[in-house]
Formats: sequence, C-alpha cells, structure tokens
Amino acid sequence: MLKTDEVCHLFKHACFLQIGILFVEKVMGVSKKFFCLPENMKKPFSRGNFSYVNHGWVSLETESLNPRCPGDLKEAFNTTSLRNWPSEEIDDFQDVHVSFYLRSEVFLSAHKHIGSDVNGTTLRTLYYPPVNSTCVKENQLRCGEHSDYGSITLVFQSSEGGLQVLNRAGEFISAPSIPGTVLINIADLMQRWTSDVYVSAVHRVLLPPAGDSSTRQSLVFFVQPDDEAIISCCDGSDKYPPVKSVDYILSRFKDSYGKN
Repeated sequence: MLKTDEVCHLFKHACFLQIGILFVEKVMGVSKKFFCLPENMKKPFSRGNFSYVNHGWVSLETESLNPRCPGDLKEAFNTTSLRNWPSEEIDDFQDVHVSFYLRSEVFLSAHKHIGSDVNGTTLRTLYYPPVNSTCVKENQLRCGEHSDYGSITLVFQSSEGGLQVLNRAGEFISAPSIPGTVLINIADLMQRWTSDVYVSAVHRVLLPPAGDSSTRQSLVFFVQPDDEAIISCCDGSDKYPPVKSVDYILSRFKDSYGKN
C-alpha cells in the first residue's frame, strides 16, 4: 500500500522529470504527421483492433469523456502496447514514442509493470483539428469535462489555450500553457489511495472562439497502477472501497466509449 510519504516521493520525482522540450516537440511532430494522414490509412490502427483494448487510434467524435455530451472534437493515438505501430506510414513513429514512453524509473512498486500487457499506463498523443462553429452539436467541446483515471497524469501542451481546470470553489479556470513545462494532474485512483488528501482534477478543453481556425496538440502520459494492484485507502479509513486497478479503468472506458 502506498503511504503518504511515498506519494510525496512520487510527485517530487515527477515534478523533476528531465524531459527536454525539444523531445516533446519531436513526439508531437511525428504524431501530427500521422493525424494528417487520410482516414483510410489510420483506420487499420484503430483502438479496439489490438490485444490491449486501449491501444491505437481514436477517430474524431469516437470518445465522449463527458458521456452526457456529443463525441469530443479530437483525435488521439494511445500507446499501451509496444507492438502494432504505423511505422511504415510514418518514419520514426515507433522509435520516438517508445523512447518517451519507457521512462518508468520514478514509479513505485504498484507501477512495476509499466510497458507490459498487465499495466494500463498510456502515452496518448492528442490532436484537436480546426472547428467549424456552425457544425458543432449542442454542448459539444473539444474535450468533455472529466477527471483522469489512474495515479497521476503528465501533460505537455502546445502553445494554444483552451484547457480549463475545476477549482475548489467549483469554478472552471484556464490552465496556463508555459513552454518547456509539464502540467501534473492528480487522477482518480490517487484520490482513492490517499482518502482525498490529493483530489482528482476535473478538467475540459473548450472550443476555440468563432472564426478561430487554430489547431491544438498535447502529449499526455497517463500513469496507471498495475492491473492487479488493489487500490485501498492508505490511511485505513475505508473512505473508498478497495478496487482493482484494471476493473476501475475498464468501467471508465465503458462510460467514455459506451455510445459509440
């Protein structure tokens, strides 16, 4: 079980990850080449086509992170397996993503299988294409209001804005995009683990203003405990019932992809 001082240790190391901004830009660059391919070239790599359910390409409006709203106006490529890559279509796609993905030395015993088929940790590269405001559905956003599922999330943003976070007063505030920095989110299982000492961050990505044809990219590393890890309150309070990591994440996938 993770103790409070171990949680602090995890965040201390996460905050000081020495991942150069040039390498982040390299991952985003090779990802955008993939996103700009014709749909028929991306479709063979669709999420659901591989042994691990969350690996692969997510097409526009396929995912609804807020299930009460229409599908999100974004594409994604989730890396949860170290196989099945669009390497022939995009040179260096596999090498660049694997190099970024396998920096797992900062994680503790519940995360010892990162990069294997028994851990759901995911490197997700996201692309938000231009939005035609006249075609947007009611309540549709670039990314619906949600919290992340696992332990922590590391977010690398391009310079475009739009990301908002719900504060303790219940108000959405804009999250700054500062070049060369990483934004760290607390996720759901960390909140359960720590009995609300650390609270999962609810966030969303707004549509651009009418007439704004800019795109947006982000690179997100979702840290998930090993599938068989049992997440229970580290203070013994039983504020949340114990839950197996894989069961929790699959229940959240069911909500996000259930309409599609």
